[in-house]
Amino acid sequence: MLGKGHARWGIATGSHVLDLVVGGAARKLVGVDGRIEPREMLSLTIIFDHDVIDGAPAARFTRKLVELIESGYGLDEN
Repeated sequence: MLGKGHARWGIATGSHVLDLVVGGAARKLVGVDGRIEPREMLSLTIIFDHDVIDGAPAARFTRKLVELIESGYGLDEN
């Protein structure tokens, strides 16, 4: 059993073009605007089949996914 503040990482099984495994969330100290603050951090594992998806599109997808998660996209109350 992991103690407080430790995230868990997921391991994907099978063979897919893209695997997205959501791990655990943990409170960690991170740098924000030059200060160190506690923040909730989510562990995600993203696995691409590089025989199908090139590195550049995979990086763009990952960057956009992070932007959407950090902005809370789709979580508005309306």
